[in-house]
Amino acid sequence: MNPVIQKESKVDVVAAAKSLIPSLRERATETDALGRIPEATMSELKELGLFKMLRPKQYGGQEQNMRTYSEAIVEISKGCGSTGWIVALCAIRELMVAESFSEQTHEEIFGENKDNVLFAGVYEPRKCIAKKVEGGYLIEEGFWMFCSGSQHATWGYFGMPIINEDGKMVDQVLMTLPFSEMEIMDDWNVMGLKGTGSNSVKMHNVFIPDHRCTSFVKALDGDFESSHLRNIPLYHTALFPALILSLGLPGVGMLRSAMEFFKQGLPNRRAAHMGVEFVKDAASTHAIIAEAELKIETAEIFFYKVADALDASAQAKEYMGRHERVKTLADIGYANQLLKEAMDLLMSASGSGFAYNGHPMQRILLDFLVLHSHRSLSPIITIENYGRVLSGLESNAVRY
Repeated sequence: MNPVIQKESKVDVVAAAKSLIPSLRERATETDALGRIPEATMSELKELGLFKMLRPKQYGGQEQNMRTYSEAIVEISKGCGSTGWIVALCAIRELMVAESFSEQTHEEIFGENKDNVLFAGVYEPRKCIAKKVEGGYLIEEGFWMFCSGSQHATWGYFGMPIINEDGKMVDQVLMTLPFSEMEIMDDWNVMGLKGTGSNSVKMHNVFIPDHRCTSFVKALDGDFESSHLRNIPLYHTALFPALILSLGLPGVGMLRSAMEFFKQGLPNRRAAHMGVEFVKDAASTHAIIAEAELKIETAEIFFYKVADALDASAQAKEYMGRHERVKTLADIGYANQLLKEAMDLLMSASGSGFAYNGHPMQRILLDFLVLHSHRSLSPIITIENYGRVLSGLESNAVRY
């Protein structure tokens, strides 16, 4: 029996997430085959309130802090990388929507149907032709790829560039609208994170009223329209670092799971050309497993350090400074690289059994490679930008 959350506490949320690990592993093959999260899993996640960790209490949420959210995402991701990714992104969207939009918009979104609200969205369009009209914007044609959770969402958020007469982008508007007003493409055919349902979405002649549009550029710098939530510390959280943190966290759970599977297979794995009968007795195995464990542990420390820093600033109702935000992104990128190195070490000592379809190590490897490749998590880009700050220059990142 899964523990039902009776009160909003760190122990309840993290324990609830941990309780799902066995069932998530049992459904991993089904999740990949479906290309989305199974309804049985979605029902469990909703029952335990895991999508609402960062939603305001007045709209049926829990207002957990970023550290609690982070630990819960790691636990879910131990069971299934795709499920961890979906909970991470759907939950962090609650924070983004809460911070970025006005009370009028929140009342329209949540209204009398708040229990069924689930967000999906992408802020970078591949194509967006829009024009200002009376009372809002008309999206004549829009196309956004990688919309994780699109097949489960009821409300979406999407970025819309504002172009001046010279063809230069002067702002990026964040808009929100019901998912029923969009078309979901059947194009999520990928090697990893198969169950995330990160389909592309299209809009054609969709009207977005002004009150459901806000400046994403201003929001990323802490200039929020949510004046009715200014007394709640959580909604002073630095937005962009929180969004990027959500992308990297599932990797910790994946690597924790990979280490678990690796150790489970050690006792009976016979060695070849290693001077010992069993792989577990080889000095090379000892060095590999220890180094991999230390890299995973260090990555976890970096991720939680970012969560704690976000919480500390929010608790003081102070929006994290620009240079500190650049540093948090470097921490996340560096942690992502450490997880990749740990994955490489474990695979180098795993033999070729993972080549069989359905092998848990294969699924973890492919899921993690897709996560690791996300440009916002890039170790080289995030570290380069932090190095510029250390050198007395400005970051090359447009948004942070």
